[in-house]
This record gives sequence, C-alpha cells and structure tokens, in this order.
Amino acid sequence: MDEIAAGTVLHNGRILTLDPRRPRATALVVAGGRIAVVGGPADVKRRHDRHARVIDLRGAVVVPGLVDAHAHLDREGLKRIYPSLARCRSIADIQRLVRRLAADRKPGEWIVTMPVGTPPFYQDAPDGLAEKRWPTRAELDAAAPEHPVYIRGIWGYWNRPPVYSAANSRALAAAGVTRQSVPPKGVEIVRDAAGEPTGVFVEHNLIQVLEFTLMAAAPRFSPADRLRALGESCRRYAARGVTAVYEGHGVAPEVLRAYRESHARRELRLRCTLAVSPTWAAADAAEAMAGLAAWAGGRGLGDDRLRVSGLCLHYGGDPEVAGILHAGQPYTGWAGFVESANDPEAYREQAELAARHGLRVNTLVTRCLPEVLDVWEEVARRHPIHDRRWVLVHLNAATPEQLARIRRLGAVATTNPISYLYRSAGDEVARLGGAADQLLPHRSLARHRIPFGLATDNKPADPWAAFAAVVARRDMRTGLVVGERERLTRGQALAALTQGGAWVTFAERDRGRLAPGWAADLAVLEHDPLKAPLENLVGQTARLTMVGGEIVHDA
Repeated sequence: MDEIAAGTVLHNGRILTLDPRRPRATALVVAGGRIAVVGGPADVKRRHDRHARVIDLRGAVVVPGLVDAHAHLDREGLKRIYPSLARCRSIADIQRLVRRLAADRKPGEWIVTMPVGTPPFYQDAPDGLAEKRWPTRAELDAAAPEHPVYIRGIWGYWNRPPVYSAANSRALAAAGVTRQSVPPKGVEIVRDAAGEPTGVFVEHNLIQVLEFTLMAAAPRFSPADRLRALGESCRRYAARGVTAVYEGHGVAPEVLRAYRESHARRELRLRCTLAVSPTWAAADAAEAMAGLAAWAGGRGLGDDRLRVSGLCLHYGGDPEVAGILHAGQPYTGWAGFVESANDPEAYREQAELAARHGLRVNTLVTRCLPEVLDVWEEVARRHPIHDRRWVLVHLNAATPEQLARIRRLGAVATTNPISYLYRSAGDEVARLGGAADQLLPHRSLARHRIPFGLATDNKPADPWAAFAAVVARRDMRTGLVVGERERLTRGQALAALTQGGAWVTFAERDRGRLAPGWAADLAVLEHDPLKAPLENLVGQTARLTMVGGEIVHDA
C-alpha cells in the first residue's frame, strides 16, 4: 500500500463510523481534510508518514461531527455580552451586582443585564428570588442612582410569555416612559396605586416588541458585538462536538454580515448553511424573489464553510406585532431574523414565486402543518420541488396521513426535542388531545423514510440534551415518558444528529460517516453515546472537534 502524507492520526480509540461496511474501528488517518484510512493499528501504521501528528485517544469515543439543524448559532455568544443574574437569589443580590457594575462606569452610562432567573428556560423567575417578585425602579435606583439600569426580559422562545423586564428611573426617563405612555399591543406597563410606572414591563407577545417601542433607547447589539459573539458561539458549539449548523429560520442582513466578515477573516470554525430572512413586504415579493434567486436559488452561493441558500417563509402570525418588528429593520434584537406575518393567500403566492425561481422554502410549522402541506402540494403540481428538499421547520407533531404527504413531497424536517419533549411534553400532548405518538414522531419519520435533523434551537446549545430527549422522551417537570413508541434508539438518535443534519444541508454523500474519502468532520467524546447513562451525556464537552481535518476545539 502507498504511504499517505497524513496530517493527523487518531489511534487507540473506539470509533463509531456510522459506515455500514465497517461500523467500528480503533484508528483512522486524516489527510487533506478527508478520512484516508479507517481500521486498526496495523492499517494505520502502514499508511501514514513519520511527519503526521499522532493523537493517542486513550479509549475515547469518536463519532462523525454533529449537525445542529436549527441552531441560532449567533445567539449563544450574545448571551455573554451582558452580566448574568443567574446566581442572584434575592433582590438584594441583584442590587449588589448592579452596584459593582456601576462602580466601573461613568455616571450616565447604561447598565444592562441578562434576565432574572436560571437559564436556559428561566422557569424559576421570580420565585427563585427570596421576595418572589420582580425588582422595581426604586430598588434599582437605590443600587445605581446615576445610571440607567435595564434588566432585559427573556427571548420569548426560551420559555414562553409572559416576559418580564425591569428598568430604573433613569432608564425610563431616557426611554421617555411616563405615566402618560401608551404601550403597544401585548405590552403592559405595571403601575403603582398612583398610576406611576413601577419600572416593570410585562409582555405577552411571543416575539418581544418592547425594545423596538417603549424601551428602544436601551443599548442594542452592535455589528462589532455580533461579530465577536459569533466567534464565541462557534467556540462553544465546537466544544459540544458540533461541526455544522443549519439556519432554516433565516438570518437577517445584520447577522449575514457577521457571518460573511467572520468567514473573510477565516474565523468561522463551523460549516454554516443559512437561509435568508425576507426583508420585503408581501406586496414586493415578486421583484425581491427574482433578485434573491440570482444568488440564493438552487444550492445557493458560498463554499463548504459558509453557504446561503433558500429562504424562510412565515405562515400566519400577528400582523401588528410583525409590522413593528419589520419596521425596526435592520435591527432584529435577539431574533436575528426579520419577523413577518403572511395570511394564507400571501403565503401561497410567495411559495409559488419561490418554486418558480428555484428557491428552497423553509417554513415553521409548529401550529400550521396541515395548511402548509396544502399549499406545498398545490405548488408541487405546477413546479418541481421534490428535489429542492423544502424544510418543515419545528415539525413538532404529525399524523400518519400527514407523514405520507410529507414523504411524497420530498420534504425534510427539523425538530426541536429539547423544547417540545423535555421542557413541555405534557403541555404539548394536552394540546394534541392526548395523541402522544403524534408529538415529534421521530420513529414514524424514520419508518416513512423522511430525512430529519435534530436541533437545539439554542435553548440550550447542547445537542446531547436533544439526543437524550429523543431517546428518553421524558417530561422534565413530571418525569413521565410521553409517546414511548416514538422513542429513538441511541443509534438512530446519533444518526439523526449526524447523517440527518447532513441530509438537510445536501451533504449526505460527504459528511456524517467516518470512511475513506469522506470529510474529516468528527468529535472525540468522553462518553459513549451508545452506552453511557443519558445524564452523563447531557452537558458533555468534546475532547477534540475537527472540521475538514482542522482541529477547531482541543481540550
């Protein structure tokens, strides 16, 4: 056999190749960004040169790189910009933290923190505080009388509305909030007995408009913030073993700018495939899509590290809330996408335009799967969409009849098991009238041969929590198993996290398998996902993560 000018040799490990021809191995050779050899010590010894970097795995497990199929990658780093209140157990604790922050700032400078409560779901707020209530303007005034102070609310999808935030007197004055202020739809200004704002805001909108309206004066994420945060996000996802992400919810121009700049600087550590978030009004869709198709049609534009393809079309939504957020462009806050609301006819027209121009469509179907399938079937009668692999984003429930329709359309799915199985399975089953087997029906998706990827949705950014959720299907609050027949085996779950995500990104012939000729995207793990207790997998970090032969995380 010929000697290979190898870059890296991994040996003395337990390699789960996901290659049916050789499911397990103990060593592999990486050369030129690809897997060159997979086998045992003798295979590797014969096939690499003496200049290769040799890594003794010491029994660690190696798997193909994980793909987060709905990551909101950009948000993870943004969470680190503002100080956390997670360790605060009382309003006095919050005041102490605010005082420390004020000591490092000039008078008049804003102090902004993350929300009250414990991430990722913030379900313990405000009960986690000794006072079991939210801090008021007076209490924040006492901590920092010379600074505007603003405690941000959660991003609504981290848990669910209502969302609470708090501001002190200087922050309210800077924002122009007074007893005469009229809040926008879905927002409440909490007032005292005299009618004065207490500093507490309550928002019932799923996507928050407070920082686009009453509190628009509060500091915003700058382009520099987003660029730095994206780098931090890549580091944190890579540390979990993630090598690629798909953003089917779409990215706004300000987020795309950060991706492009990061890529130009060679700082984009992961493979990122992004759909576009429409910035146009429905009336302008025809002209906008014709232009978009020139570079985002088909497989889109980019390379194997950054690619932009297709768009996200929203079905339904609140026109008033969407109008506020749409008018807030180019800023999008936590979202990172442009919110829009399309009535059934506007959605049908835009889906038709997308198909005509060869654009891949992504649509969130959490509450509208039947309606979206009706439109896609109508469109498919006139335009070929089967091979475009249109994406059902947040497919959280489906009947056997709907699964058959999805299969005929050639659509693919992404699911969010952390939210809909682990966090709130009981509530979701109640909404489905007790039909637990329809909730995230992963086993049925596999039976119908519908490709699907697992997603974290960045709540939290831990693909192993998603893995555990689809294997256990256990509600975090009740401990009850929900829809046991739809549990995935560990092998199926690992395939969904690797090969499923590769299929969503049209990379199923290049990634998701550790075999000669395939991309060297892999993760070296502390715990074996096929054997270790699920509680050991959740939260685990990789010893090493590699993307295209490049080590992007090394612990």
